[in-house]
Amino acid sequence: MEANTIAKLWDELRVDAPRNGAAMVLTGGAATERALKESGPGRSILHLATHGFFLGDECAPALEGTRAAGRLVELKPRPPATAVADDVMARAVRAENPLMLSGLALAGANRRVVAGPDEDDGILTADEASSLNLSGVQWAVLSACDTGLGSIAAGEGVLGLRRAFQIAGVRTVIMSLWSVEDRATRQWMQALYEARLARHLDTADSVREASLAVLRDRRAKGLSTSPFYWAGFVAAGDWR
Repeated sequence: MEANTIAKLWDELRVDAPRNGAAMVLTGGAATERALKESGPGRSILHLATHGFFLGDECAPALEGTRAAGRLVELKPRPPATAVADDVMARAVRAENPLMLSGLALAGANRRVVAGPDEDDGILTADEASSLNLSGVQWAVLSACDTGLGSIAAGEGVLGLRRAFQIAGVRTVIMSLWSVEDRATRQWMQALYEARLARHLDTADSVREASLAVLRDRRAKGLSTSPFYWAGFVAAGDWR
């Protein structure tokens, strides 16, 4: 729903139409890791409405109604010795390459265990995203849970999807700070693009207007005005 709504807004309101082509929509089984890697370069805006994850010290299950990935595969109980070995390995990975600990789940992620060593497994890690050539992308909108989180390294800051997409060349990354609620996120995203495409606001004001739009609507309907519903997304990079 979100992808189709935004694509319609883009096709109706995009400026400089001869240069900016029609929206390309990939949903369901077509929204694969390979399709993203092949179709992402050269786009003005890259909008990813899916499930996201960040593997911190604890791996919590997904919250109902949010875009958190939770467990990507069903894990079988393991003997204590194996569990200890897994914990040591996870800590080693975190120390060696923290960009492996955050990513986005795409089509095929639930079957990743059967993917061959040379096949895409449906999980786009931050490490993989950093190797893409996205130098022409003005906005990468990571409409998923926890896309602004990452490992904190001394002298480096936060290492996660935001850093990865900026390494890939994206001018501005719009990302979430927690497990965002699905319906409120769709509303926020629609307001974001209306502010950008119809009112021609810069990035900073578009993000602000999207948050205010959701807050006003929830207040008018007597719904909860907790920041959980309207303040989860921020932008980093070029403010224009």
